[in-house]
Amino acid sequence: MPISLTQLSEKIFADMVNRRREAFLSLCGLSSEADLGYARDVESLAFCEAKLDPFAGLTFDGASRVDVVVRLRQGLATAFELKLGKTRLSKSRIDGEWLAQCKKSHRGCRWSGNMMAILDRRFPHEARGDLKAIVNGAEKLTLTRDWFVVARCRTVERWRTSRPKFSDHVRLLAFEDIVETYGGKEEFNALVREMLEVDFYEEWLNKDRRAG
Repeated sequence: MPISLTQLSEKIFADMVNRRREAFLSLCGLSSEADLGYARDVESLAFCEAKLDPFAGLTFDGASRVDVVVRLRQGLATAFELKLGKTRLSKSRIDGEWLAQCKKSHRGCRWSGNMMAILDRRFPHEARGDLKAIVNGAEKLTLTRDWFVVARCRTVERWRTSRPKFSDHVRLLAFEDIVETYGGKEEFNALVREMLEVDFYEEWLNKDRRAG
C-alpha cells in the first residue's frame, strides 16, 4: 500500500517550517508576533507531536498531543492542528464531536476531549490558566490563544463558506499554500524523497541485531 500524505504530514509540515522559517511566519501573519532573530537562530522552530503540560491542575490523556508546535519567541509558541484527509471533515462532525466540551475524567484527575476542543480552550468556566506544550523532553512553551487548523485547499474553502463553530481564535490555513511558500512542486518532492530515503533493513533489523 502506498504511503499517504496523512501518514507523514506532521513531519513534512515541521520540516518545511524549519527550513523556510521567515517565509512561513509571514504566510501565517505571525511575523509581527515573532522574534525573528530568535526564530532564525534557535535550533528547531517547529516540533511534532508535542505533549501537553497539566492544565488547571489536571493532566491530559497520553494520546493528547499537538500535531505541530511552532515557536514565536523564547517560551512562546503557536499550535497547528493538521486535518489533511479528504473525508470525515464535515461541519456537523467537527461541531458535534471534535469541538465538544472538554470534561473531567478518571475520577476528576484528567481532562477528556478532542485536541481541537483542547486548543480552542473548551473547558469548564472555572478551569483557567495557560496551556503549555512540552518539547525537547522537558521544555515548556506557552501556547498562544490563537491557533491554526491546516487542511487541504478545498476543505478550507468549504469551511469558509460553511464555517464550523470554531471560535474567533481559530485561523484556517491551506496546506497547498504552505507547499507553495516552501518552494512548490520540485522543492516539496525533494523533501519527501529525502525523508523516505532510509535503509529500512539497517534501521529496523540490522541495528537491533548489532545491539543484541
